[in-house]
Amino acid sequence: MNKKRLTMAPFTTVEPILPMSEIQGIVVPGFLKPHQTLVGVRFPDGRAAIQQVKTFLRGLKISTARKTLDDRRDYRKLKKASPPRPTVLQAVAFTFPGLQKLGVKPERIPSAAFKLGMAARSALLGDPLTGEGNPQRWKVGGLKKGKQLDALFVVAGDDRAAVSECADELSNRARSAGLEIVYSEDGDVRPDIPGHEHFGFSDGVSQPGIRGCASSAKNDFITPRHINPQQLPESRLFGYPGQDLVWPGTFLLGQPGASPDPLIPGPETPAVPNWTANGSFLVFRRLVQDVGLFWRTMRHLARDLSKRPGFEAIDEDWLAARLVGRWPSGAPVNRTPDRDFSALGENSESNNHFRFDSNSRKFKLVSKYEDDFPMSTADPAGITCPWAAHIRKTNTRDSASDTGGRDSTYTRRILRVGVSFGRPLQDRFVTKRKDPDFGNRGLLFLSIQASIEDQFEFLTARWMGDPSRPKTPGGHDMLVGQNAAANEGRERRCVIFGADAQQAEIRSAAQWVIPTGGGYFFVPSISTLRDVLGGRRG
Repeated sequence: MNKKRLTMAPFTTVEPILPMSEIQGIVVPGFLKPHQTLVGVRFPDGRAAIQQVKTFLRGLKISTARKTLDDRRDYRKLKKASPPRPTVLQAVAFTFPGLQKLGVKPERIPSAAFKLGMAARSALLGDPLTGEGNPQRWKVGGLKKGKQLDALFVVAGDDRAAVSECADELSNRARSAGLEIVYSEDGDVRPDIPGHEHFGFSDGVSQPGIRGCASSAKNDFITPRHINPQQLPESRLFGYPGQDLVWPGTFLLGQPGASPDPLIPGPETPAVPNWTANGSFLVFRRLVQDVGLFWRTMRHLARDLSKRPGFEAIDEDWLAARLVGRWPSGAPVNRTPDRDFSALGENSESNNHFRFDSNSRKFKLVSKYEDDFPMSTADPAGITCPWAAHIRKTNTRDSASDTGGRDSTYTRRILRVGVSFGRPLQDRFVTKRKDPDFGNRGLLFLSIQASIEDQFEFLTARWMGDPSRPKTPGGHDMLVGQNAAANEGRERRCVIFGADAQQAEIRSAAQWVIPTGGGYFFVPSISTLRDVLGGRRG
Protein backbone atom coordinates (compact mmCIF):
# COMPACT_ATOMS: atom_id res chain seq x y z
CA MET A 1 0.00 0.00 0.00
CA ASN A 2 1.32 3.40 -0.99
CA LYS A 3 1.63 5.80 1.87
CA LYS A 4 1.07 9.47 1.26
CA ARG A 5 3.85 11.66 2.55
CA LEU A 6 2.55 14.16 5.07
CA THR A 7 3.89 17.66 4.62
CA MET A 8 3.47 20.54 7.01
CA ALA A 9 2.86 24.06 5.82
CA PRO A 10 5.72 26.38 6.78
CA PHE A 11 5.13 28.41 9.91
CA THR A 12 4.19 31.98 9.15
CA THR A 13 4.73 34.80 11.60
CA VAL A 14 1.62 36.96 11.53
CA GLU A 15 2.48 40.54 12.35
CA PRO A 16 -0.11 43.13 13.40
CA ILE A 17 -1.25 45.98 11.17
CA LEU A 18 -0.43 49.08 13.17
CA PRO A 19 -2.73 52.14 13.22
CA MET A 20 -0.28 54.31 11.33
CA SER A 21 -2.44 57.44 11.44
CA GLU A 22 -2.72 57.14 15.23
CA ILE A 23 0.96 56.76 16.14
CA GLN A 24 3.44 59.61 16.24
CA GLY A 25 6.17 59.13 13.66
CA ILE A 26 8.97 59.61 16.18
CA VAL A 27 7.84 56.29 17.72
CA VAL A 28 7.15 54.30 14.53
CA PRO A 29 9.26 54.06 12.47
CA GLY A 30 11.27 56.76 14.33
CA PHE A 31 12.77 60.05 13.22
CA LEU A 32 16.16 59.25 11.71
CA LYS A 33 16.88 62.68 10.27
CA PRO A 34 20.26 64.45 10.09
CA HIS A 35 18.96 67.72 11.57
CA GLN A 36 16.85 68.32 14.67
CA THR A 37 15.77 71.19 16.86
CA LEU A 38 14.49 70.49 20.36
CA VAL A 39 12.15 73.05 21.90
CA GLY A 40 11.27 72.74 25.61
CA VAL A 41 8.30 74.66 27.03
CA ARG A 42 6.48 75.39 30.27
CA PHE A 43 2.73 75.85 30.46
CA PRO A 44 1.12 78.88 32.12
CA ASP A 45 -1.00 78.62 35.28
CA GLY A 46 -4.75 79.18 35.47
CA ARG A 47 -7.76 77.50 33.86
CA ALA A 48 -8.23 80.10 31.12
CA ALA A 49 -4.55 79.97 30.18
CA ILE A 50 -4.60 76.17 30.02
CA GLN A 51 -7.62 76.29 27.70
CA GLN A 52 -5.53 78.40 25.36
CA VAL A 53 -2.75 75.80 25.58
CA LYS A 54 -5.25 73.07 24.71
CA THR A 55 -6.36 75.00 21.65
CA PHE A 56 -2.72 75.29 20.61
CA LEU A 57 -2.20 71.54 21.06
CA ARG A 58 -5.24 70.70 18.94
CA GLY A 59 -3.79 72.73 16.10
CA LEU A 60 -0.34 71.11 16.07
CA LYS A 61 0.80 69.49 12.83
CA ILE A 62 2.29 66.36 14.33
CA SER A 63 3.82 63.85 11.92
CA THR A 64 2.09 60.47 11.95
CA ALA A 65 3.75 57.10 11.55
CA ARG A 66 2.15 56.93 8.10
CA LYS A 67 3.73 60.21 6.97
CA THR A 68 7.10 59.37 8.50
CA LEU A 69 7.26 55.92 6.90
CA ASP A 70 6.21 57.29 3.51
CA ASP A 71 8.89 59.96 3.82
CA ARG A 72 11.53 57.37 4.62
CA ARG A 73 10.53 55.24 1.64
CA ASP A 74 10.49 58.27 -0.66
CA TYR A 75 13.90 59.30 0.65
CA ARG A 76 15.39 55.92 -0.26
CA LYS A 77 14.00 56.18 -3.80
CA LEU A 78 14.97 59.82 -4.36
CA LYS A 79 18.44 59.40 -2.92
CA LYS A 80 19.36 57.08 -5.76
CA ALA A 81 18.35 59.60 -8.43
CA SER A 82 18.66 63.10 -6.97
CA PRO A 83 19.11 65.00 -3.68
CA PRO A 84 16.15 64.37 -1.30
CA ARG A 85 13.53 67.05 -0.86
CA PRO A 86 13.61 69.02 2.43
CA THR A 87 10.95 67.27 4.51
CA VAL A 88 10.27 68.42 8.09
CA LEU A 89 8.72 66.15 10.74
CA GLN A 90 7.33 67.16 14.13
CA ALA A 91 6.62 65.38 17.41
CA VAL A 92 5.52 66.37 20.91
CA ALA A 93 5.88 64.70 24.30
CA PHE A 94 4.86 65.65 27.85
CA THR A 95 6.34 65.35 31.33
CA PHE A 96 4.27 64.20 34.30
CA PRO A 97 3.83 67.80 35.60
CA GLY A 98 2.84 68.88 32.10
CA LEU A 99 0.08 66.27 31.95
CA GLN A 100 -1.05 67.29 35.42
CA LYS A 101 -1.49 70.88 34.27
CA LEU A 102 -3.61 69.62 31.38
CA GLY A 103 -5.91 67.92 33.90
CA VAL A 104 -5.76 64.33 32.63
CA LYS A 105 -4.76 62.64 35.93
CA PRO A 106 -1.45 61.07 34.87
CA GLU A 107 -1.14 59.58 38.39
CA ARG A 108 -2.86 56.50 36.93
CA ILE A 109 0.10 55.80 34.62
CA PRO A 110 1.93 52.88 36.34
CA SER A 111 5.47 54.25 36.01
CA ALA A 112 7.28 55.55 39.08
CA ALA A 113 10.15 56.78 36.93
CA PHE A 114 7.87 58.89 34.76
CA LYS A 115 6.13 60.39 37.77
CA LEU A 116 9.36 61.30 39.56
CA GLY A 117 11.25 62.48 36.49
CA MET A 118 14.84 61.99 35.39
CA ALA A 119 16.40 64.54 37.74
CA ALA A 120 15.00 62.71 40.78
CA ARG A 121 16.28 59.38 39.39
CA SER A 122 19.67 60.79 38.40
CA ALA A 123 21.63 59.02 41.15
CA LEU A 124 20.12 55.68 40.11
CA LEU A 125 21.52 56.30 36.61
CA GLY A 126 24.98 56.78 38.11
CA ASP A 127 25.15 60.53 37.57
CA PRO A 128 27.45 62.56 39.84
CA LEU A 129 26.03 63.49 43.23
CA THR A 130 28.00 66.73 43.29
CA GLY A 131 29.79 69.02 40.88
CA GLU A 132 29.62 68.86 37.10
CA GLY A 133 26.89 66.55 35.85
CA ASN A 134 24.72 66.90 38.96
CA PRO A 135 21.04 67.81 38.24
CA GLN A 136 21.48 71.06 40.17
CA ARG A 137 23.72 72.24 37.34
CA TRP A 138 21.82 70.85 34.37
CA LYS A 139 21.09 73.17 31.47
CA VAL A 140 17.58 71.75 31.02
CA GLY A 141 15.24 69.58 33.08
CA GLY A 142 17.30 69.72 36.27
CA LEU A 143 16.45 70.59 39.85
CA LYS A 144 17.21 74.28 39.52
CA LYS A 145 14.12 76.46 39.39
CA GLY A 146 13.07 77.44 35.88
CA LYS A 147 14.80 74.49 34.18
CA GLN A 148 11.91 72.01 34.38
CA LEU A 149 9.82 71.27 31.28
CA ASP A 150 6.14 70.54 30.72
CA ALA A 151 6.56 69.48 27.09
CA LEU A 152 9.25 68.86 24.51
CA PHE A 153 8.87 69.41 20.77
CA VAL A 154 11.14 67.61 18.31
CA VAL A 155 11.47 69.11 14.84
CA ALA A 156 13.51 66.98 12.41
CA GLY A 157 14.36 67.04 8.74
CA ASP A 158 16.84 66.70 5.90
CA ASP A 159 17.71 70.39 5.61
CA ARG A 160 18.93 72.61 8.48
CA ALA A 161 17.34 75.80 7.13
CA ALA A 162 13.93 74.13 6.74
CA VAL A 163 14.11 72.63 10.25
CA SER A 164 15.09 75.96 11.82
CA GLU A 165 12.31 77.79 10.01
CA CYS A 166 9.72 75.27 11.20
CA ALA A 167 11.07 75.36 14.77
CA ASP A 168 10.96 79.17 14.81
CA GLU A 169 7.38 79.18 13.57
CA LEU A 170 6.40 76.58 16.19
CA SER A 171 8.07 78.62 18.95
CA ASN A 172 6.29 81.79 17.88
CA ARG A 173 2.90 80.08 17.89
CA ALA A 174 3.68 78.57 21.30
CA ARG A 175 4.51 81.99 22.74
CA SER A 176 1.30 83.43 21.29
CA ALA A 177 -0.61 80.68 23.12
CA GLY A 178 1.02 81.65 26.42
CA LEU A 179 3.73 78.96 26.59
CA GLU A 180 7.19 79.87 27.84
CA ILE A 181 10.17 78.68 25.78
CA VAL A 182 12.78 77.61 28.34
CA TYR A 183 15.04 75.52 26.15
CA SER A 184 15.94 75.33 22.46
CA GLU A 185 18.89 73.56 20.86
CA ASP A 186 19.93 72.36 17.43
CA GLY A 187 21.32 68.93 16.74
CA ASP A 188 23.03 68.00 13.48
CA VAL A 189 24.99 65.11 12.06
CA ARG A 190 28.68 65.78 11.70
CA PRO A 191 29.33 67.38 8.29
CA ASP A 192 32.82 65.88 8.07
CA ILE A 193 31.87 62.24 8.77
CA PRO A 194 28.05 61.91 8.64
CA GLY A 195 26.58 59.28 10.94
CA HIS A 196 29.47 59.41 13.40
CA GLU A 197 29.31 60.80 16.93
CA HIS A 198 31.97 63.15 18.29
CA PHE A 199 34.34 60.47 19.55
CA GLY A 200 34.51 59.42 15.91
CA PHE A 201 32.47 56.20 15.91
CA SER A 202 29.58 55.33 13.60
CA ASP A 203 26.40 55.74 15.63
CA GLY A 204 23.06 53.89 15.59
CA VAL A 205 24.30 50.83 13.68
CA SER A 206 22.55 48.36 16.00
CA GLN A 207 19.02 49.78 15.82
CA PRO A 208 16.36 47.07 16.26
CA GLY A 209 13.68 46.57 13.64
CA ILE A 210 10.00 47.05 14.52
CA ARG A 211 7.69 44.16 13.66
CA GLY A 212 4.33 45.05 12.16
CA CYS A 213 2.74 46.06 8.89
CA ALA A 214 1.66 49.48 7.66
CA SER A 215 -1.35 48.09 5.78
CA SER A 216 -3.02 44.85 4.72
CA ALA A 217 -1.01 44.83 1.48
CA LYS A 218 1.31 41.84 1.10
CA ASN A 219 4.71 42.32 2.74
CA ASP A 220 4.01 45.95 3.65
CA PHE A 221 6.40 45.66 6.58
CA ILE A 222 7.39 48.69 8.62
CA THR A 223 10.93 47.30 8.77
CA PRO A 224 12.11 46.07 5.33
CA ARG A 225 13.19 42.43 5.10
CA HIS A 226 16.53 41.95 3.36
CA ILE A 227 17.10 38.22 3.87
CA ASN A 228 15.81 35.79 1.25
CA PRO A 229 12.47 34.35 2.51
CA GLN A 230 13.78 30.84 1.87
CA GLN A 231 16.56 31.45 4.39
CA LEU A 232 14.83 30.12 7.52
CA PRO A 233 14.55 30.98 10.34
CA GLU A 234 16.78 34.04 9.82
CA SER A 235 14.43 35.73 7.34
CA ARG A 236 11.79 35.82 10.07
CA LEU A 237 14.14 36.92 12.83
CA PHE A 238 15.99 39.81 11.19
CA GLY A 239 15.44 42.83 8.94
CA TYR A 240 19.03 43.37 7.83
CA PRO A 241 21.30 40.46 8.86
CA GLY A 242 21.72 40.78 12.62
CA GLN A 243 18.99 43.42 13.00
CA ASP A 244 16.59 41.90 15.53
CA LEU A 245 12.89 42.23 14.72
CA VAL A 246 11.07 43.03 17.96
CA TRP A 247 7.34 43.11 18.57
CA PRO A 248 5.79 46.61 18.55
CA GLY A 249 4.74 46.41 22.20
CA THR A 250 8.42 46.91 23.03
CA PHE A 251 7.88 50.54 22.01
CA LEU A 252 4.10 51.03 21.90
CA LEU A 253 1.58 50.69 24.73
CA GLY A 254 -1.38 48.48 23.87
CA GLN A 255 0.46 46.48 21.19
CA PRO A 256 1.81 42.88 21.27
CA GLY A 257 5.03 42.58 23.24
CA ALA A 258 7.81 40.00 23.36
CA SER A 259 7.43 36.36 24.34
CA PRO A 260 9.96 33.55 25.00
CA ASP A 261 9.75 32.74 21.28
CA PRO A 262 10.78 35.74 19.14
CA LEU A 263 8.49 34.56 16.34
CA ILE A 264 5.39 34.53 18.54
CA PRO A 265 3.89 37.70 20.03
CA GLY A 266 3.44 38.03 23.75
CA PRO A 267 0.62 39.83 25.62
CA GLU A 268 -0.17 43.40 24.76
CA THR A 269 1.87 45.94 26.69
CA PRO A 270 -0.60 47.43 29.23
CA ALA A 271 -2.06 50.81 28.30
CA VAL A 272 -3.18 52.34 31.60
CA PRO A 273 -5.20 54.53 31.52
CA ASN A 274 -6.91 53.78 28.19
CA TRP A 275 -5.83 57.07 26.60
CA THR A 276 -2.19 55.96 26.73
CA ALA A 277 -2.85 53.32 24.02
CA ASN A 278 -0.57 53.68 20.99
CA GLY A 279 1.58 56.05 23.03
CA SER A 280 5.14 55.60 24.21
CA PHE A 281 7.78 56.99 26.56
CA LEU A 282 10.56 59.28 25.38
CA VAL A 283 13.84 59.63 27.27
CA PHE A 284 15.93 62.74 26.64
CA ARG A 285 19.54 63.06 27.83
CA ARG A 286 21.77 66.02 26.96
CA LEU A 287 25.23 64.47 27.12
CA VAL A 288 28.36 66.60 26.78
CA GLN A 289 31.33 64.74 25.30
CA ASP A 290 34.88 65.64 26.32
CA VAL A 291 36.51 64.33 23.15
CA GLY A 292 40.04 65.41 24.06
CA LEU A 293 39.88 63.72 27.46
CA PHE A 294 38.57 60.48 25.93
CA TRP A 295 41.36 60.19 23.38
CA ARG A 296 44.10 61.35 25.73
CA THR A 297 42.97 58.69 28.19
CA MET A 298 42.91 56.04 25.45
CA ARG A 299 46.45 57.03 24.43
CA HIS A 300 47.73 56.92 28.02
CA LEU A 301 46.09 53.56 28.82
CA ALA A 302 47.23 52.03 25.52
CA ARG A 303 50.84 53.09 26.12
CA ASP A 304 50.85 51.46 29.55
CA LEU A 305 49.08 48.36 28.28
CA SER A 306 51.46 47.92 25.32
CA LYS A 307 54.28 47.16 27.77
CA ARG A 308 52.54 43.93 28.78
CA PRO A 309 52.85 40.57 26.96
CA GLY A 310 50.11 40.10 24.36
CA PHE A 311 49.43 43.80 24.01
CA GLU A 312 52.65 44.99 22.35
CA ALA A 313 51.02 45.99 19.06
CA ILE A 314 48.03 47.94 20.39
CA ASP A 315 47.37 51.68 20.19
CA GLU A 316 44.60 54.04 21.28
CA ASP A 317 42.40 53.12 18.29
CA TRP A 318 42.60 49.41 19.11
CA LEU A 319 41.75 50.05 22.76
CA ALA A 320 38.86 52.41 21.97
CA ALA A 321 37.45 49.85 19.51
CA ARG A 322 37.45 47.26 22.31
CA LEU A 323 35.52 49.61 24.61
CA VAL A 324 32.95 50.27 21.88
CA GLY A 325 32.89 46.81 20.29
CA ARG A 326 33.25 48.38 16.85
CA TRP A 327 35.87 50.25 14.90
CA PRO A 328 35.14 53.89 13.98
CA SER A 329 33.62 52.87 10.62
CA GLY A 330 31.09 50.65 12.40
CA ALA A 331 32.86 47.41 11.55
CA PRO A 332 32.40 45.00 14.50
CA VAL A 333 35.59 43.78 16.15
CA ASN A 334 34.12 40.26 16.14
CA ARG A 335 34.45 40.24 12.35
CA THR A 336 37.70 42.15 11.98
CA PRO A 337 39.67 41.99 15.25
CA ASP A 338 42.96 43.49 14.05
CA ARG A 339 42.02 46.56 12.00
CA ASP A 340 39.15 48.64 10.68
CA PHE A 341 37.41 47.85 7.38
CA SER A 342 35.41 50.89 6.28
CA ALA A 343 33.72 48.91 3.50
CA LEU A 344 32.38 46.52 6.14
CA GLY A 345 31.39 49.24 8.60
CA GLU A 346 29.49 51.24 6.00
CA ASN A 347 27.52 48.28 4.60
CA SER A 348 24.15 47.72 6.29
CA GLU A 349 23.96 44.18 4.92
CA SER A 350 27.18 43.25 6.73
CA ASN A 351 27.96 45.55 9.66
CA ASN A 352 25.41 44.04 12.06
CA HIS A 353 25.82 40.43 11.00
CA PHE A 354 27.68 38.76 13.86
CA ARG A 355 27.11 36.69 16.99
CA PHE A 356 28.83 36.40 20.34
CA ASP A 357 28.34 32.83 21.57
CA SER A 358 28.38 31.02 18.23
CA ASN A 359 29.87 31.21 14.76
CA SER A 360 28.04 33.27 12.17
CA ARG A 361 27.46 32.15 8.60
CA LYS A 362 26.52 33.68 5.29
CA PHE A 363 22.87 34.41 4.52
CA LYS A 364 21.09 34.49 1.19
CA LEU A 365 19.89 38.05 0.67
CA VAL A 366 17.13 39.54 -1.45
CA SER A 367 19.66 41.85 -3.11
CA LYS A 368 21.97 38.96 -4.06
CA TYR A 369 24.77 40.83 -2.25
CA GLU A 370 27.67 38.56 -1.27
CA ASP A 371 29.09 39.19 2.18
CA ASP A 372 32.73 38.27 1.61
CA PHE A 373 34.10 39.79 4.81
CA PRO A 374 35.35 37.38 7.49
CA MET A 375 32.53 35.83 9.49
CA SER A 376 32.58 36.18 13.27
CA THR A 377 33.61 33.20 15.38
CA ALA A 378 32.26 32.17 18.76
CA ASP A 379 33.44 34.49 21.53
CA PRO A 380 31.51 33.49 24.68
CA ALA A 381 34.23 34.64 27.10
CA GLY A 382 34.66 38.06 25.52
CA ILE A 383 38.22 37.44 24.29
CA THR A 384 37.68 39.39 21.06
CA CYS A 385 34.80 41.68 21.99
CA PRO A 386 34.98 42.29 25.76
CA TRP A 387 31.88 41.72 27.84
CA ALA A 388 32.23 45.35 28.95
CA ALA A 389 32.14 46.68 25.37
CA HIS A 390 29.29 49.12 24.81
CA ILE A 391 27.60 47.03 22.10
CA ARG A 392 27.75 43.92 24.29
CA LYS A 393 26.46 45.70 27.39
CA THR A 394 23.37 46.97 25.59
CA ASN A 395 22.57 43.95 23.37
CA THR A 396 23.74 40.48 24.37
CA ARG A 397 22.55 38.99 21.05
CA ASP A 398 22.77 35.18 21.20
CA SER A 399 24.42 35.15 24.64
CA ALA A 400 22.60 34.36 27.85
CA SER A 401 22.72 37.01 30.56
CA ASP A 402 21.82 37.54 34.19
CA THR A 403 18.16 37.79 33.10
CA GLY A 404 18.06 34.50 31.18
CA GLY A 405 18.40 33.37 27.57
CA ARG A 406 18.72 35.47 24.44
CA ASP A 407 14.97 36.13 24.33
CA SER A 408 15.33 38.34 27.42
CA THR A 409 17.30 40.84 25.34
CA TYR A 410 14.28 41.61 23.16
CA THR A 411 12.37 43.16 26.05
CA ARG A 412 15.28 45.55 26.79
CA ARG A 413 15.72 47.08 23.34
CA ILE A 414 15.24 50.81 22.80
CA LEU A 415 14.82 52.83 19.62
CA ARG A 416 17.36 55.65 19.43
CA VAL A 417 16.19 58.75 17.58
CA GLY A 418 18.63 61.44 18.77
CA VAL A 419 21.48 63.29 17.07
CA SER A 420 24.80 64.96 17.88
CA PHE A 421 25.09 68.65 18.72
CA GLY A 422 27.98 71.09 18.44
CA ARG A 423 30.89 71.56 16.05
CA PRO A 424 33.26 68.65 15.38
CA LEU A 425 36.68 68.76 17.00
CA GLN A 426 39.57 68.66 14.54
CA ASP A 427 42.31 67.80 17.09
CA ARG A 428 40.98 64.82 19.01
CA PHE A 429 43.63 65.16 21.73
CA VAL A 430 42.94 68.84 22.48
CA THR A 431 42.75 69.99 26.09
CA LYS A 432 39.68 71.68 27.53
CA ARG A 433 41.60 74.93 27.91
CA LYS A 434 42.28 75.10 24.16
CA ASP A 435 38.77 74.12 23.09
CA PRO A 436 36.48 77.18 22.79
CA ASP A 437 33.44 74.95 22.15
CA PHE A 438 33.89 72.74 25.19
CA GLY A 439 30.54 72.05 26.86
CA ASN A 440 28.65 72.69 23.64
CA ARG A 441 29.52 69.42 21.92
CA GLY A 442 27.91 66.07 22.53
CA LEU A 443 24.79 64.00 22.00
CA LEU A 444 21.11 64.90 22.22
CA PHE A 445 20.19 61.37 23.24
CA LEU A 446 16.55 60.48 22.55
CA SER A 447 15.14 56.98 22.98
CA ILE A 448 11.73 55.40 22.54
CA GLN A 449 10.49 52.59 24.80
CA ALA A 450 7.33 51.17 26.36
CA SER A 451 8.91 51.13 29.84
CA ILE A 452 11.42 53.62 31.21
CA GLU A 453 12.28 51.33 34.13
CA ASP A 454 12.59 48.04 32.22
CA GLN A 455 14.39 49.41 29.20
CA PHE A 456 16.33 52.68 29.45
CA GLU A 457 16.98 52.56 33.21
CA PHE A 458 17.67 48.83 33.14
CA LEU A 459 20.29 49.19 30.40
CA THR A 460 21.85 52.24 32.03
CA ALA A 461 21.96 51.17 35.67
CA ARG A 462 21.89 47.38 35.68
CA TRP A 463 24.00 46.53 32.64
CA MET A 464 26.08 49.55 31.57
CA GLY A 465 26.83 50.73 35.10
CA ASP A 466 27.33 47.35 36.79
CA PRO A 467 30.77 45.68 36.57
CA SER A 468 29.39 42.11 36.88
CA ARG A 469 26.36 42.28 34.58
CA PRO A 470 25.06 41.14 32.18
CA LYS A 471 27.91 38.61 32.39
CA THR A 472 31.47 38.25 33.66
CA PRO A 473 34.37 38.63 33.14
CA GLY A 474 33.20 42.13 32.50
CA GLY A 475 33.42 45.56 34.02
CA HIS A 476 31.70 48.88 33.43
CA ASP A 477 30.64 50.22 30.07
CA MET A 478 33.58 52.62 30.03
CA LEU A 479 32.39 54.43 26.90
CA VAL A 480 29.20 55.99 28.30
CA GLY A 481 28.48 54.16 31.56
CA GLN A 482 28.71 55.71 35.01
CA ASN A 483 29.85 54.15 38.29
CA ALA A 484 27.21 54.96 40.88
CA ALA A 485 28.82 52.64 43.46
CA ALA A 486 31.95 54.79 43.58
CA ASN A 487 30.54 58.27 43.29
CA GLU A 488 33.43 59.91 45.10
CA GLY A 489 36.24 58.67 42.85
CA ARG A 490 33.94 57.50 40.02
CA GLU A 491 36.58 55.07 38.78
CA ARG A 492 35.41 52.64 36.12
CA ARG A 493 37.16 49.47 35.05
CA CYS A 494 36.88 46.63 32.57
CA VAL A 495 38.62 43.42 31.50
CA ILE A 496 40.18 43.01 28.06
CA PHE A 497 42.33 40.29 26.48
CA GLY A 498 45.60 40.28 24.53
CA ALA A 499 46.79 38.41 21.45
CA ASP A 500 47.08 35.09 23.28
CA ALA A 501 44.15 35.60 25.66
CA GLN A 502 46.28 37.37 28.28
CA GLN A 503 43.90 39.09 30.68
CA ALA A 504 44.30 42.72 31.73
CA GLU A 505 42.16 45.18 33.64
CA ILE A 506 42.10 48.84 32.72
CA ARG A 507 40.87 51.56 35.06
CA SER A 508 40.01 55.23 34.71
CA ALA A 509 38.19 57.90 36.68
CA ALA A 510 38.17 60.27 33.69
CA GLN A 511 34.63 61.53 32.98
CA TRP A 512 34.40 62.07 29.24
CA VAL A 513 30.58 61.88 29.08
CA ILE A 514 28.80 64.42 31.29
CA PRO A 515 25.00 64.58 31.74
CA THR A 516 23.84 68.19 31.47
CA GLY A 517 20.08 67.83 31.14
CA GLY A 518 17.17 65.65 30.23
CA GLY A 519 13.79 64.33 31.22
CA TYR A 520 11.19 61.58 30.98
CA PHE A 521 8.27 62.22 28.64
CA PHE A 522 5.07 60.55 27.42
CA VAL A 523 4.43 60.56 23.67
CA PRO A 524 0.63 60.44 23.14
CA SER A 525 -1.21 59.05 20.15
CA ILE A 526 -2.64 61.52 17.64
CA SER A 527 -6.22 61.11 18.88
CA THR A 528 -5.16 61.42 22.53
CA LEU A 529 -3.31 64.62 21.72
CA ARG A 530 -6.35 66.03 19.93
CA ASP A 531 -9.25 64.73 22.01
CA VAL A 532 -7.83 64.21 25.52
CA LEU A 533 -4.88 66.56 26.00
CA GLY A 534 -6.26 69.16 23.63
CA GLY A 535 -9.89 68.49 24.55
CA ARG A 536 -12.19 71.30 25.55
CA ARG A 537 -12.77 69.85 29.01
CA GLY A 538 -9.91 70.26 31.48
